[in-house]
Amino acid sequence: MFSLPPKILANWLQPGALVAGAVGSMALLIGAFRSLRGELKDEMRASEDRVNKRIDEVKGEMKEFREEMGEIKALLTQALQLPPPAKR
Repeated sequence: MFSLPPKILANWLQPGALVAGAVGSMALLIGAFRSLRGELKDEMRASEDRVNKRIDEVKGEMKEFREEMGEIKALLTQALQLPPPAKR
């Protein structure tokens, strides 16, 4: 790996420059993570909205199913009722 001679480092790069570089790098990382966090939050909200919409659709389907089952039960009950015995 290439390294700079200590004399160049001492003359050209001040300790403050190294600290400023480190702080700048940290600031870039923090900014990138905040951006990523915002994107993930938006994606989670969209996913949650899709799930809630599907839950509402399933509830509607279940309501229709219950109504149909009630109609079938009424028809079966009516079909199974025996007529009163005929008088002779």
